[in-house]
Amino acid sequence: MLSLVKICSMKTHLKLRLHKLFILFYASLILISCKKDDNSAQTSLTSISPTEAGYNDSIIITGKNFGSNPEVTINDKKLAVVKVDNNTLKVTIPKMLGSGSVNVSVGGKQYSGPNFSYKYKATVITIAGNGEIGNADGAGLSSSFNCPWGITVNNDGDLFVADSYNRLIRKISAGDRSVSSIQIPSIINGKNFYSPYNITLGNNQQDLYITDFNNHILKIDAKKESTVIYNGTMPTTGIVMGKDGFLYITNNTKGTVMKLSTDGKDSLILAQGLVTPRSILFDKNNTLYVAAYDISSASSGIYKIENTGTVKAEIRSQNLGGWEVAIDSEGNFYNADHVNNCIKIIEKNGRIVKIAGNGQSKDVDGIGLNASFDGPTGITIDREGNLYVTTYNFEKKTGNKVRKITIE
Repeated sequence: MLSLVKICSMKTHLKLRLHKLFILFYASLILISCKKDDNSAQTSLTSISPTEAGYNDSIIITGKNFGSNPEVTINDKKLAVVKVDNNTLKVTIPKMLGSGSVNVSVGGKQYSGPNFSYKYKATVITIAGNGEIGNADGAGLSSSFNCPWGITVNNDGDLFVADSYNRLIRKISAGDRSVSSIQIPSIINGKNFYSPYNITLGNNQQDLYITDFNNHILKIDAKKESTVIYNGTMPTTGIVMGKDGFLYITNNTKGTVMKLSTDGKDSLILAQGLVTPRSILFDKNNTLYVAAYDISSASSGIYKIENTGTVKAEIRSQNLGGWEVAIDSEGNFYNADHVNNCIKIIEKNGRIVKIAGNGQSKDVDGIGLNASFDGPTGITIDREGNLYVTTYNFEKKTGNKVRKITIE
């Protein structure tokens, strides 16, 4: 028989074990309960309405557990949250937001949701050119051009246009939009210079450098004195000044990009293998891009040129036409689609959107697709993000205007 002491000891031990089991069971219930609470508090995004909107419009984001102080971003841009409840957010769309996924941050964690499409509003006006063939200076809308092509803008907002068939450089003053002419001599330091094609400004914002779709590069300094700095391989097409003080020039038939000193004495082929390159430009990070139009495939492409000379296609599409592009501070490209008589934006994510021009070959002012272009040729962008486009229709010999596009 067990002694009384042993029996008491066994009972005490059993009570302790039961007590421990009870504590473990209770703790498990609490843990399970907490997990259920955590799952029920999980933030999620289910829909947005509308899925497309423009500047200053509002969209409703629907989901769960947004809390009281969520942060909403699209393309890393913060949106103003104007109304919050736990399962619904109302936000306002900022200017030039672009398209991308909606992201909501709650308690330091980010949750991604549906894709949003930005709706652009492009207002088109004519600032120079009466549409007639001529070389008249004066008030913007009374002036005349004959195949205006390349166009560039300085920091003050003055525009410079390569008026090809007039063999002139035209200045459109920022203030009153009056037009004046810069003459190009017939013979320059013993060399010919043909019709001006593309144009860029020097880093001093005064000197101009111009190609002639032949084998020359022309420099016009602040005193309007002309010098042919390059007499080499034709045809020179696109041209841009780099921050390093060198010119970068495309050759349309050789498919090359040449780096050239401003006195024309030093040159090297930086890149090759491009198909009919024309427009050339830098972004704000000093990355070099070239636009090219391949007639055989009826498609345009934009190519990144590495410092090593490596060529990388950023985008190629039959939805793009023409030769000239511009780039804004956000990294969006703009295509002067000469083939389809419209202007298109190529967003950073590759989305292509027609923002102005209904395809009709005539110059009509208006908003978005209510406007039209008679052969958009050159394109540039100013510091405020306004686009400027030249027009010329080679079949009808019409266009001959300079258009301004304000986008929001």
